[in-house]
This record gives sequence, C-alpha cells and structure tokens, in this order.
Amino acid sequence: MKKSKYVAVAATAFTAFALTACGSHVSTTTAKGGSAGSSSEPLIYVIGYQTNNPFWDTEGKGATAAGKTFGVRVRYEAPSTASSTQMVTLIDAALSNHPYGIAIDYTGKTMESSVLKALNEGVKVVLYNNNRFGAANGGTTKNPTVTTLAFVGQNEHKSGAILATNFLKYLPSSGGTVLVVNPFPQASVLTLRYSGIQKVLTENGYKTKLLVASGNEPTNEQLIGSYLTAHPNIAGIVGLGDPASNPAAQYIHSHHLNIPIATFDISPHTYQLMKQVPEYKEALDQQPYLQAYMAVENLALEAKYGFEPVTVNTGTLVVTQKNLPLVGKLVKSGRD
Repeated sequence: MKKSKYVAVAATAFTAFALTACGSHVSTTTAKGGSAGSSSEPLIYVIGYQTNNPFWDTEGKGATAAGKTFGVRVRYEAPSTASSTQMVTLIDAALSNHPYGIAIDYTGKTMESSVLKALNEGVKVVLYNNNRFGAANGGTTKNPTVTTLAFVGQNEHKSGAILATNFLKYLPSSGGTVLVVNPFPQASVLTLRYSGIQKVLTENGYKTKLLVASGNEPTNEQLIGSYLTAHPNIAGIVGLGDPASNPAAQYIHSHHLNIPIATFDISPHTYQLMKQVPEYKEALDQQPYLQAYMAVENLALEAKYGFEPVTVNTGTLVVTQKNLPLVGKLVKSGRD
C-alpha cells in the first residue's frame, strides 16, 4: 500500500449555495447552473449522506463553491434519509451520466463495489468525510485499490489525540476521571475518537469512564446529570459528538458546576453554548465545508492539469474561547 500524502490546502474562495430538493429521496445541486450534458466543463458528482441536516448542508455548500471556483460542473446529491444503501443507488445513477469524477462518503464496505465499478468505468474517485475503512456496514475494507484512494476528511484516532492533548491544560493536575459520552455507540468513528482520547489521557495519569447516551438531547442531559450526581468528582467531560457535549454543557451551566467540557464538531448550537458556558472549553472541528470543497478541488485539478489527488486531514482545528469569534463568522455564513 502506498503511503497517503498529507498536505495543507488553502480554500481560495467561498460562494453561496442553494439546496434544491428533487424528488422524495434525493436532493441535487448543480454548480454552474447547467444540466449534466450542457457544457464541456468536467462533470463531478459529490454523494453525501443525508439532506436537511446542517452538517451535510455545509458539505454541499463546500462542493458547490469549489465547482464555481475551479470551473467544473458539480452535482451534489444525497438521500433524504441517512442511508448507505440509498447512497449506492445515487452513485450508480451518477455513473450513468459518465462524469469525470465522483467524491464518495465511504461509510463502510457496502460502498466498495460501487467504488470499484466507478474506477472500472474510468471515473476518478476521491473519498471524503468518513473514516472509511472501519468494521462497519459489512466489514473492514482491505482492497488496496480502495484504501489507497485520496481521502479528504478527519483522521478520527489522530483527532481524538489532538483534542485530548489540548484538553489537558483544563484538567486538574492531580489527575482524576474524565467522563467520555458516546451518543452513537453504533458508529465506529466514535470508537476511534475514544481510543485516541483514552491513549493520551492514560499516558498523562487520567482515567476514563465511557457513558453511552443514545437518546435525544433532553434524555441525554438527564442521564449525564444523574451520572454526575452519583459521581461528583469527575475531572472533565468529553462528548464524542452530539447530542452529548451540548446537553452536558447545559447541565453544567444550569447547576453551576465547574467541570471543563470538550467536544467534536461545531454546529450553530455548539457555537452559542461555547459563547454562553465558560466551562465549554474546546471543540475539535473537522471542517465539513472544506471536506467537500477539497474533494472537488482534487478532482478538478486532476481533470484540468493532471495533478494527482492528495489526502488532506481536515480535522485539525481546535476551537477555543480565543478563536471562537473567527469560527463564529464561519458558522454565521453557513460554512461550519
């Protein structure tokens, strides 16, 4: 297996995005305003995971902006309900239009046959967003044809280590137990985040306690509150995603507790809570706008100039109170 190349890529322009529903199962957005056969510009598909979801709306905005920046036609499509199976259907339909390339949210081995089909048809493929080779949706992918493709997204284990390393400064120097809340135990990516966190904390003299909180936000807030009542000496809280850290922050704030909190991902709600709750110390932002933007950029630069697509780790931005105003501009513009 050849080594992945990690590069820093700067997004050069940001543009507006309109998400238009087409049918009951898919939302489609076309950059440059043309149909699949209306232009000689390269056609690139970006297949997302779900419409009507803030995270995936942001992905779509990034894809569309990149199409306009680099002069390619981009069609961003995603199922109306989160589904790997429906994504496969969208990929197969996209291939019938003979695009130059396709960016795929590789959720697991279920996607492998579609990726190989695209490559066999001469379509360029870049993977994005998902930590794609975990043992989910049918088993681990080991085919080097797939595993050596360029990937734009968050390295989940590494990101867990980055978050935990930065979180150390907020924890008591005497050690203690950090409560790690998992809102989606079925998601292998959260397990990878946890392993990165646990390694760093253990090496620095802290214990971790994993709490599964797979309900909605009010239910999880009650669950977290009950745990903290029974274990008053918790040194810190890390949410592996939401709804975990946000309900924890709401409980900490309303009960006037002094427990530092960290999370993965930024949303408008997370941003507002970080502004309001001093104990909400940090968030690890995987920058979804850049994930789709750079996936399209990879394919566009290959189509126009022959550059080989490169792997980019977008999950390196640690959001704290210091840079929160800058991140707030991205949130308010719909780019985070």
